[in-house]
Amino acid sequence: VQTCALPILARLIGMQSLPDELLCAVLDQMPVARLALRELDDAPAAMPIVFARAEGALWMPIDSKPKRGDRRPARLAQLERAPGVMLVLDHYEDDWSRLWWIRLRCTASVITGKHPAWGAAEAALADKYPQYQTTPMFDAEPTLVRFEWRAVSAWEGGPHALARWVRDWAPARSEEHTSELQSRFG
Repeated sequence: VQTCALPILARLIGMQSLPDELLCAVLDQMPVARLALRELDDAPAAMPIVFARAEGALWMPIDSKPKRGDRRPARLAQLERAPGVMLVLDHYEDDWSRLWWIRLRCTASVITGKHPAWGAAEAALADKYPQYQTTPMFDAEPTLVRFEWRAVSAWEGGPHALARWVRDWAPARSEEHTSELQSRFG
């Protein structure tokens, strides 16, 4: 079982800790995160990304969805220049007691070619996003971005908002895991 434990940890959810099982469940189920990074001129930038968790990190493909022209995506140069980034996952509802967000402070690495975790990362992405059955995962040069998180901070609008989201939004394939989370966290 892979853990979401961090070597250096700043986990806050109100004044309580964020259990590893809950963090892992959110990372495995949330379909999109926002990547906050710096432009080449140091202006802030943010963009939605797809990602999957494998081998103790989060992975983002540079896939074959349409890009502007045939050039290398600018975000790769941005990440290579300033690898300290933040990933934000959040949930909004009109019932503000169900709001939550998680911020992961990460170090990003652009990986082309092979990496020891390449196969696991590719499998995790294909499992999480069935769209990759019809859309190629990679363009001309297979490229992944690896996000290794160093710290986590989180907030929820009401008691157990994160655990309720996991329970309510969990895919059917993780019913047993969701039941365990519900019994442990409400």
